[in-house]
Amino acid sequence: MEFLFVLPVPGSSFRDNDEVAHLRDRVSAALGETGRVDRRDAGAGETDFLILTKTPLAAYDALEGFGDFDARPELRAAYRQIDDDYEVYQRDASFLFHIA
Repeated sequence: MEFLFVLPVPGSSFRDNDEVAHLRDRVSAALGETGRVDRRDAGAGETDFLILTKTPLAAYDALEGFGDFDARPELRAAYRQIDDDYEVYQRDASFLFHIA
């Protein structure tokens, strides 16, 4: 079973290619074997890295210490089983949402 894991990175959605490549490399390194960056999506003032993983909570844990660029004070990410609703996970909280 594979999940789509979304990591939002706040800041301009118009980052230059070098900065996006650097962030992607850092996210990939932090993920290690827990997932792989599939692509990115930019808009609404942030860049989202779309990650494929079989273990979304392990991927979240792998990224927990990865907050020194311009990440939110509390790392938040959303994931869903392919073709399912998203579940947002943040320490001590989670909720579901659907994108139509």
